[in-house]
Amino acid sequence: MRESGDVVHLVSLQSSTASSADAVRLTVNLGVWVSALEGDAKPDVWEAHWRERLGFVMEENRDVWWDAASDDQAKSAAAAISEAIRKFALPVLDTLATRADLLSLWKSGRSPGLTEVQAKRLTTRLEAIEGAG
Repeated sequence: MRESGDVVHLVSLQSSTASSADAVRLTVNLGVWVSALEGDAKPDVWEAHWRERLGFVMEENRDVWWDAASDDQAKSAAAAISEAIRKFALPVLDTLATRADLLSLWKSGRSPGLTEVQAKRLTTRLEAIEGAG
């Protein structure tokens, strides 16, 4: 979790239902949370105001899962995930560091992780907050 004012960047691991005690399959979810839109609620990647899987901000531009069935595979997956977060996720999240950044994104018609209706509702709410501030 990284905070910039009332904007919180989230990075969360998600294991696959195909994971077992012997082998883990996981992906990485990214989120941007605006506390002004949620009051005292705790930041949650599943309820974030911008959501995307790490693979979709990588060069692959698709869902990416990592497997770890041994210590060596786990170390390799951890290194690959860490590098992908540094190289791809952080630069994207840096473009969403303020409420104004999210407003601009939503007004452009893009709203990763949200339906069009959710994005319009959040745009209206955030515009009202910005106008009151």
